[in-house]
Amino acid sequence: MQVDHLASRWDERFPQLGGLGAELLVRWQEPHRSYHDPRHLAECLHALDQLNGGPIEELALWFHDAVYQGRPRSDERASARLARQLLGDEGERAGLVDEVARLVRVTEQHRPPPGDLRAQRVSDADLAILAADADRYRASVADLRSENADLSDDQWRLRRVRQLRGLQRRGLLYLSPGGRALWQEKAEANIAAELRGLFRD
Repeated sequence: MQVDHLASRWDERFPQLGGLGAELLVRWQEPHRSYHDPRHLAECLHALDQLNGGPIEELALWFHDAVYQGRPRSDERASARLARQLLGDEGERAGLVDEVARLVRVTEQHRPPPGDLRAQRVSDADLAILAADADRYRASVADLRSENADLSDDQWRLRRVRQLRGLQRRGLLYLSPGGRALWQEKAEANIAAELRGLFRD
């Protein structure tokens, strides 16, 4: 059902791009994915809607995890290259393609430049899951754990503690005005609660 909804959304928003949405959805449904899957894409797009994002930002989110092999940074760079390949980088679309690829790369580290509202909205939409209700947040962490099944429990706990503490050190997780207002407080609470649980285990 979620895939059908995403396919309909693509056809409505990007009719000029034809069957490209279906090709991307095949990638999002690869069997090794449990977090970086159509549900994540749908949630990112919903978050972007809440931030009043535009079509270029939406395209960037469709592509941002289109390549996922569990290799941070490498995956985002490969996804940006895929955007260039599938959208084409010549002619009148060249400027659009450059911007989509740039926005995909923003999701490597989620540190958009000050004043870059497009990049801020893409980054914030990708991180909106951190502010989900408690049950959905826990389910998302379980999905991430599933994608890292090659790690022992101790290795996973160490990696997760480092990630969460890194997020805490950043202070502001959301850099768009809308993202801060909608999600900052709840995300801080979720991260703190997960850390407490990791230290109890």
